[in-house]
Parts: sequence; C-alpha cells; structure tokens
Amino acid sequence: MPRPSHWTVYVDLSSGKVTRGPVAEQTDQALIGGSGVGWKLAAELLPAGVDPLSPDNLIIINPGLLVGTLTPGTPKTTVITKFPTFASEDGRFYVGASTSGGRFFGIALNQASCQHLVISGKAPSPVYLRIRDDCIDLVDAEDLWGKGIQHVTNELVRREGPETGTMVIGTAGENLVRNSLTIVDKTNSLGRGGIGAVMGSKNLKAIAVNGTGDVDVARPQEFFDYAQDLRERVYQWPKRPHWIKLGLAAGWDTFKHTQYPGIWPKEEWDELYGEKTRLETVEEVIACNSCILSCRLKWQIKGGEFDGEIGYGSPFSKSATSGMLLGVRDFRKMIHLVADANANTGLDFYTTTRIIDFATLMYEMGSLTKEDTGGLELRRDYDTYHQLYDMMAKREGFGEILADGWFRLKHEFGLDPQDYRYSGFCKGMDFIYDARPSNLHPLMMSFFTRPRPHHGGSHTRTNSRNKTLEEIRDQVEAWGLEGETIDRIFTETPYSGKFNVGRYTKHMEDMMRVKNALGLCTIFTYQGLILGNDIAALYNASAGEDLTPGELIQRGERVSNLAKLVNVREGFTREDDKVPEVWFNPMHSPEGTIETRDYFNTKVIEKTDAERMLDDYYDERGWDIDHGTPTQGKLQELGLEEYSN
Repeated sequence: MPRPSHWTVYVDLSSGKVTRGPVAEQTDQALIGGSGVGWKLAAELLPAGVDPLSPDNLIIINPGLLVGTLTPGTPKTTVITKFPTFASEDGRFYVGASTSGGRFFGIALNQASCQHLVISGKAPSPVYLRIRDDCIDLVDAEDLWGKGIQHVTNELVRREGPETGTMVIGTAGENLVRNSLTIVDKTNSLGRGGIGAVMGSKNLKAIAVNGTGDVDVARPQEFFDYAQDLRERVYQWPKRPHWIKLGLAAGWDTFKHTQYPGIWPKEEWDELYGEKTRLETVEEVIACNSCILSCRLKWQIKGGEFDGEIGYGSPFSKSATSGMLLGVRDFRKMIHLVADANANTGLDFYTTTRIIDFATLMYEMGSLTKEDTGGLELRRDYDTYHQLYDMMAKREGFGEILADGWFRLKHEFGLDPQDYRYSGFCKGMDFIYDARPSNLHPLMMSFFTRPRPHHGGSHTRTNSRNKTLEEIRDQVEAWGLEGETIDRIFTETPYSGKFNVGRYTKHMEDMMRVKNALGLCTIFTYQGLILGNDIAALYNASAGEDLTPGELIQRGERVSNLAKLVNVREGFTREDDKVPEVWFNPMHSPEGTIETRDYFNTKVIEKTDAERMLDDYYDERGWDIDHGTPTQGKLQELGLEEYSN
C-alpha cells in the first residue's frame, strides 16, 4: 500500500549521502508493504555472504502501514538485517527481522514520509541519524559514545523535542557483543540476536526521528468507522482492567506454567516472583502509540541495596525465569540487572543470563576450569553473575568469549549448546519458551522453522493452556483459511494428535507476516480481539483494495517465501531447522517429571514425531521436504521466480 508522498530513504554512513526513491506501487501491493517490501529490499540489495559487522551489511527499517492511524494496537516497526549471532558451527549468519512497538519511533517515521529506511556503510566516527520530516542528516555523537541507553535517549529528547522517536544502542552494542540489542523510546527492546552490534559496527549510536505529516488512508470514513468499532471492542474486553494495572505482568498465571524451568516448586516461584511481588514495584503502565491496553512499565525497586532504582520496559518474565535458573531468590536483584540491560548496556537479558547459567553448570561439572575462565571461579552467587554480565558487556577476560555467543563456547571448549538444560537452541539462539512445560504448540515449532528463532509476533490462542479443540478451530476459521486447509490442520495423526501443529505453523507464520507489515501488535490477535476479517477490513479501507482475509494471508505467504529465499542463499536448509535435543530429555522438577507433549496433552512427543510434524510443515508450504526449501513451482505460483537464484 504505497502512499504517494512516501519514500524509501537510503543513507550511506560512509559518505554521508542521503537519497530517496519512490515506493513502487505494484510491488508494495504484492508484498503488502511495510516489512514485506523490506524483505524485497533485502533480497535485492543485501549481498549474499556479507559479514554482518561489515559496512556492506544493511539495516532496513520499516514502520507498519497502519502505524499512525486510528487502529488500536498498531505501533510496530520491523528492522531487517543480517544478524551477527553465529547461527552454525561453520560460521554462517541468518538474515532476520525484529519487530518492536514504541511511543513515538514508528509513527514519527510514517509522519516523516519515510516508509522504508535503508542504512549502509560505516561512519568515520560516531554519529546519530536525525530525521526531521524531509530533512535528514548525520550528527556528531562523540559525546554520546560510551554512554548508556537511557542517558542518550534523554539527551536526544532534550535536543530534538519531547515527541522524538528514538532507537539507541548501549555500551554492549558499541563493543560488538553479538547478542546486543537496541531500545526504542526507552521502553521497548528491538533486535535480540545483535542489531545493537550491527549499529555499533557502523558507528551509529542512535536514530532520532520527528515527523509532522499525516498518515493517509484511501477510504477515510470507512476506515474511521471500523477502527472505532474495534476500539470499543477492546474497551469492553473483560481483562482490560487487569492489563492496565499490570502490563505484561498480567500474564503470570499462564507464564508460570509455560516458562517454568523446573528447579523450584511453582508455589515457591509464585511467592518470590509472582503477581503480588510485581505489584509492589509497578509505578506506571506505559502504552505504545495507539494502544489502549498498555503493557510496558515504569518500575521502582522498593528496599534492599537497589532501593529507589527506576527502570523501564518489561522486567518480570525475564527476571522470573532467569532468577530460577540462576538460583537468585531476591527478585529485586534480578530486575536491577534487567534495568541495567535496558538503560545502559543493551545486552539481551535472556541470552546473557542463560549463557552465564550454562557456563556455570559446565564449571560445576568440570568441563570448564579456572584456567579457561582466566582465573575466575564461577560460583552460584549474584556477585559472580553480575561480574560475568559486566565482563560480557565490556568484552573483558572470559567475557570476550561469552560475548561471541554459544558457538564460541563450543569452538573454544567443546561445550555443545544442545546440552543446555532449559528452553532449547537453534541457529545460534536460545529460545524464550521450553516445549516441555509449554507443550508443543505452533509458536514452539516456529522457533526452528523461521530464519530467526524468536517468539515475536507469532502468538495465537494456542499459546494459552487448556483451550478446547473448538476454541482453537474457531480462531483458525476466523483467520479466513479455506475449508480444505482447516480440515488438514485438524486431521488426526498418530504423531501430532488431533491438532496438526506442523501444518498450522505455516499459516500462523504467514499471519505474522501480515501483522508485522501492518504494524499490528500480537497481543490483540493473541487475545482474539482482532482477527482475519478485521485485519482485511482495515487493510482494504486504508489501501483502497477489496481483499478477503485468505488473499491477504497469501500475501503474507509471499513474504515468508521471500524471507526463506534470502536465507537459502546464505546456505540454510532443513539441516539447520533442528528440533532442540533438550525437549526430548524429561525435566525432573519438584512438580514431577515434565515431558514434551502434544497440545491436548494426550501423548509424549518423541523426536521422530517432531520430525514428522516438520515434514508436514514443509508439505503445507509446498516446499521440498528433504531440503526444507521453496520449490520452483511454489515460487512461480507466488510470482517470486526471479529470486530463485
């Protein structure tokens, strides 16, 4: 959906040159627009085999098409790049996408008529990219280099104005830590897997955006009426008051089961990290632009050595899981680390704490020695964890190895990431969820089928526990899938039960592509507040088209295939879509033995079952089952044959 006044903006950091090009209408419509066209730009402009930390890598920033409209829950911006996380033992890297909300960043880009922003090169010295409508320039940032994220964000807002959208890296990004991310508008993380390091490699400290233009739609009255109806639907949602009070922390009753690491009893975990504890620290619930639910938080630690410390973001899920894994019973110490990651270093908290836990486990087992760690004894105490965290951010001593991620540990010491006790691992990245406490639902499967193993945007009702077959089928039908497709998804098999996770995962991923292209937050679809008919109605009124939900999802399928093709040329095949080994090792917890089971909890899933589901996933996509890659016939069907080489 191109807007006549909107542009693709190209910034070459090496030369400082800024150019603009019109957004091609037919290509936009075929790929929806937003991040869909972002993947086209990656396919056409990003050289195969490029080092992700070289000047030749690209950062492609795409605000969602509905960001800045009246649609509730549309704040999302997607960034596409080659990530610096080692995705294989032989040193390959995937091209992936990361999506984030925010209060100002995405809407400011759309209001500045910047539909796509393509950043290349490397600045001779630290800079930040400043966008003020059609005035785009590079500003010296020597005084900001070495400073933390929150300090820089506050300074940019002071310089550029109170509604400035910001995307900022911390000290870990400057030091090229491969799991470093960025923080958007002080509250939202973006780029797990290393976008922070990519920006750091380009001497790009931050992006600051202001825009004053309108975000137009093709049929304004129709769009306004539908958006207002949706807003009223959300206002009437019975769970809304709970969300407004706790933000994402409102999901604890589900989270404590689906992300349970199996070390403490759940009752004890609830007492240490549960809802009551969370409420003690919440100062303010912060909404992204257009959101009427609100999930980000401003929190303040009460008591203890960090009394009075303020943080921003979403600390509780991270701190709860990592707190149990590391054995830290004082939640205030863990949210202090979250606050520092968000405000200063930009380290990805999940990977950082899990790789620290893994290294400590290996030290306890004798697989790592003090000689390996540079004389540091890896003890099970908070001070040691904090020291390792600091060493990673600064790339000092043993932290130099940890900063390069899981495969560096394998290369240096022979430590296999598949031996880690929790969550699972694929393409160089640890997962946020573990299939054993969660059961094997579609989100779990998408961790190893997608180019970038992350959870963002893929949630559907199946992420919740104990939904009935009828509830799941109702949501699948509400997305507008054809009857034959729905029948395949719910045809019982001996390896997946009554719900074929492999086949549904394909369609869930295509829906995710549509949501990301439009900028729609997954919370609204996960909760069933906005589904296929709604999304099609909004898109049609905004774009002036008349697509069915199924036709819109087919455009998402086109984007999924294009993203896969970009990674096929990087050498990725089915061999890389590995089901995590740990999922097939029973978790022995105080709650009993926990094994990976099908969604309806009728059978234990064996590795051969998961491989059969993966066969079904590729079959549903029309891909080569042996290689896990798009066939020529599928590419011709989708009009993508020009990208097959």
